[in-house]
Amino acid sequence: MIQRIQTVYLFFVFCLMAMLVFVPFSSLNSSADGFCRGCTAAAAVGAIVTIFLYKNRKVQIRLCYGMLVSFIFIYVFYYFIFIKQNFLLAELLGHIRYTSIFPLISIILVYLAIRGIKKDDKLVRSLDRLRG
Repeated sequence: MIQRIQTVYLFFVFCLMAMLVFVPFSSLNSSADGFCRGCTAAAAVGAIVTIFLYKNRKVQIRLCYGMLVSFIFIYVFYYFIFIKQNFLLAELLGHIRYTSIFPLISIILVYLAIRGIKKDDKLVRSLDRLRG
């Protein structure tokens, strides 16, 4: 449903992750880029799937938590790649691009979407009590 605010949040997550698939996270060319692009593509598809599961709020919340885990995993994975290559902080900042903030923004947006979904669930439950 388009009129729900969590749909807008999840659409922005989709847009950010789709951009991250095509624009690399850093300027390093490593074998891990393909793996991380796969994770971001899966998160983008997960965001779109979550939008269309508006009738099943429990599954929607579970998928949102899965996306949160994948975004944290992306950061941890890149952190270990940078440590493995023994970069100093100044060198590290030279390799990171502006797209490295996209998973962080997505974490915030998914958290807001979860809050919206829970709010909708609470509203539906209260209306069910009034009907029954």
